[in-house]
Amino acid sequence: MSSDDIQEVLVRSLGDHNPWWQDGATALHDTLPARQKSDYYHLVRPNEGTTQFDDADVVGLVGRHGVGKTTLLKQFIHHELQTGTAPERFCYIPFDATALYQLHAADQFQQALRYYESRILGRLDDPAPHYLILDDVHRVAHSDKPGVEGWGSVVRDALEEDGRNIVVSAGATEQVRDELHRVGLESGSYDTQPILPEKFRDYIFTRYPDLEDGDTRVTPTPVREGDGSLPHALETGETAALVETLRDQHQRVADAARQLQSQVAHYLTLGGVLSYVADGDAVDASDVDADAYQLLYRNLTATLYQDAPSLESMRTIADLERLCALAARNRGRDPIRFQRLVELFDVDRRTIRDSYLAVLEKLFVLTSVTEYDNQRPRATRLYLRDTGLVSALENTGPRTALNDLDYEADLARIAAFDHTMRLAYGVNAAQGNPETPSVQYWRGRSGEVDYVFEVDDTPVPIALTYRGRHQDTKHDALDEFQDQYRAPVGFLVTGDAGNRLDPIAHREPGIIELPYWLYLMLC
Repeated sequence: MSSDDIQEVLVRSLGDHNPWWQDGATALHDTLPARQKSDYYHLVRPNEGTTQFDDADVVGLVGRHGVGKTTLLKQFIHHELQTGTAPERFCYIPFDATALYQLHAADQFQQALRYYESRILGRLDDPAPHYLILDDVHRVAHSDKPGVEGWGSVVRDALEEDGRNIVVSAGATEQVRDELHRVGLESGSYDTQPILPEKFRDYIFTRYPDLEDGDTRVTPTPVREGDGSLPHALETGETAALVETLRDQHQRVADAARQLQSQVAHYLTLGGVLSYVADGDAVDASDVDADAYQLLYRNLTATLYQDAPSLESMRTIADLERLCALAARNRGRDPIRFQRLVELFDVDRRTIRDSYLAVLEKLFVLTSVTEYDNQRPRATRLYLRDTGLVSALENTGPRTALNDLDYEADLARIAAFDHTMRLAYGVNAAQGNPETPSVQYWRGRSGEVDYVFEVDDTPVPIALTYRGRHQDTKHDALDEFQDQYRAPVGFLVTGDAGNRLDPIAHREPGIIELPYWLYLMLC
């Protein structure tokens, strides 16, 4: 291929990236995992007449490398083809398939679009609706080259065609929002959906699919809304109905409680990304190949080195990797003083807080949390958003988490934080406030409350005692927090609560004790 042919490399490969134009749904049969990702159901809405991709002119899936965005896009196409939708209605362009697609990307895309419209879409009597699916669209951005046209203008112009829906994937919400705002698209014309690693609940339903149906299905919905929900208990100050909700959810799987408890360590070992890659085939997490953790690490570095520069200008991207390594070593055990981070990285505190930590949070890699009700925090806790990343960064194998109880407890702390972030989002979204959640910690005279989030300005304290140690201290810390902030509900999450006759214990004043595995499933 000569250099003059570079601008045709995408259009010449378009058929290879869209094999369903020739073979229909069978082109994807052997290329997708045996089960759908959990996000599939609210994106595709398989039992409804429309999908989330129809809700806005542009819908963006955002998340770090390897989390499953491409899989979701192809699962969407596969589902639509299986239901009888014409294959010509889907045009998929992966901008990360080769770096050549990123050279004069706007021109290459326009050429590919003209081919699609004339040669493929033109086969249909009525082309509406149809979907342009632009995977890893952020890879064509050149923030350091102002003379190179970004992808936003191409998307804006493509929307002039009636019946056209555009789906994009990127590394971060800001990569989609900022580019579309730059070209003048109104915020109401596009939406973004974060794609996160699989939750413990998803992992359980894969290991035990019979639990996903009927009366054995544990669901967070009654915790989020209704008379027995957490918001109702916070509003009324009455916790009895919430306790009954939790007991009902536990009763659904009471006969399988020991099995569910036994799977916690395996989920913590794998993390949400590898647990989906395993696809339910691995009975024991130690069966997962060590190369899987190396792939996880490579995906992390790809996220940092490819995506971070488009979000923030910083002295060295390598510092982000070092910060992740520090978080993996600390594992959320103790707050790290900002001054110590300044000394370690030889940058000022503003750079640490507003650049390094902010970028890692935007990329869904790491979240920095400070003390609740502290306007001038001097320290932060660093939580990686997937327990598999801890082992990948620490270069440890699956046996470490399975055999080392202290290491397992550290991973349990990290997973509980990640799931509490999801709980906070789900509860607040059900109340009409779908904003990015904030989860903090709190230290009192009696001890520490591990996680605190708010619902309509009312704090919800959650204390974790995974191995049963310091349970009385955690209870006293919850009690102190509730007295100081008039919080009507607090949770004590314990790793060994399943050994009691009544795993859901209603302690006064308003402290509810529940098993760790059930807490994860309800988040």
